[in-house]
Amino acid sequence: MAFILHYLQFILGRLLYPIRNHESRQIIHSPAFHDHPEPNMTLDAVGCGPSGSDLPRQYTCLAEDGVGCLPELCWDAPESEAAVKEYVLICEDIDLPIPSLVIHHGLFWAIPASVTTAVPADIQVHDGSPKSRLTRAGWRYIPNLVGSSYIGAGAPLGHGKHRYLFTIIALNAPLQFDSPEKASKQDIKQAMIGKVIGWGQWIGHFERPWPN
Repeated sequence: MAFILHYLQFILGRLLYPIRNHESRQIIHSPAFHDHPEPNMTLDAVGCGPSGSDLPRQYTCLAEDGVGCLPELCWDAPESEAAVKEYVLICEDIDLPIPSLVIHHGLFWAIPASVTTAVPADIQVHDGSPKSRLTRAGWRYIPNLVGSSYIGAGAPLGHGKHRYLFTIIALNAPLQFDSPEKASKQDIKQAMIGKVIGWGQWIGHFERPWPN
């Protein structure tokens, strides 16, 4: 029975293969980046290799917990006349088999200007309560489709390699909302207009293998 389900998933993935490449929908093509269309920061995924590398299994749905964790990331502040006041970090899948849809696997904001690294412990939910949308590091997060702070790469079976875009964004002013625990991805994109002074990106690839 399991084999039949896997086979059907694989066939569906192959049929939907042409639906991908939603690059124009990623966050860096939103109005907030009008004055900064090109990256001016370096973002590295420690232990994963250069941008464009395959994600090791612990950062994917193949991890022991079936969820995967955030790769250890590090970055440098952009060369800018304005000082960095806050960072935003996002991971997006731009190859979903749904037309024009890009989802975030993790979206974190209110990252202090003094921070230049992100590790899995930083993004764990504070006190285990999702209502506050606070991480253990004190950052804010926007829940993903499954309602968590982060979920690893999980391309559908048969749909080939997906690209997971990790983007760090430097802002010249903090993001502020009347109800930060209710903010959405669209709210973040709108609030960043006029504040972006730099960004950098690292891309990881993942293709779901045939189950053992």
